[in-house]
Parts: sequence; C-alpha cells; structure tokens
Amino acid sequence: MSWRFDHLAFNCAQGQALQQAFADLLGLQAGRRPPFPFPGRWLYQDRQALVHVIEQADSPEPQLSHIAFSTQEAAEAVLQRVQASGLEHQVAQVPEDGIWQIFVRLPGGLVLELDAPATGELSISHDYARHGGAPS
Repeated sequence: MSWRFDHLAFNCAQGQALQQAFADLLGLQAGRRPPFPFPGRWLYQDRQALVHVIEQADSPEPQLSHIAFSTQEAAEAVLQRVQASGLEHQVAQVPEDGIWQIFVRLPGGLVLELDAPATGELSISHDYARHGGAPS
C-alpha cells in the first residue's frame, strides 16, 4: 500500500486570520471546498489543498485537528487494515467527491485521516449530513 501526504487540518475560530497567515507565509490561496455542513476553507498550492481550516467558535487558538494521507488502494482494504489494528476509528465520505475518509485515533490522541477512493460501500460511522461537524 502506497501513501502520500495530503493535508493538515486545523480547528480555529478565526478562519480568515489563519488563511491570511498561510497566504502571507507560504503563498497558499483559498480554493474549492466540498459542501460540508460546517464552515471552513481549503488552502491550495497549485492544485493541492495542503491546509484545511475547520471553523469552530470554541477553538480560539488554532489547534491541529488531523494529518491526512491518501492512497489509491481501495477503501475497503484500508478499512480492513484499520479494523485489524484495533484502534478507534470513524468512517465518513466527502460530500460530492465520493472519497472515503477513515479517521484513526493513534495512541496519544493524534488523529490520522486516511483517504481512499470509493470502490464499494462502507459502513459510515460519521454522517456529515446528520452530525454536522468534522469527525472527532
């Protein structure tokens, strides 16, 4: 299974201020974001959204939400590996894009988002439409 870095995600109350800092320091620009039912923004370098900002009023200081990696391996195979690990996880699907997201809580609390293409059905444990915000 081959992985590549995809993005970092931050929770913060002031998305515009964080966006401006990434623009000033790294030249990242706001771009397309799927229609999640919570506010946020994706910041791009060329065609890659390197930083995702999740706007949450209860996060006065920016906090790392998760680190994401992606693969072309089938989501079912990724989920089987995660389940075999015994680590706590949640499964969601990006609205309109169809990418499966498998959020895995590592020992110590760090969350990895593992993104894989939808090639079949998975059991969703976090439905953005019903639960709103990003999985925790």
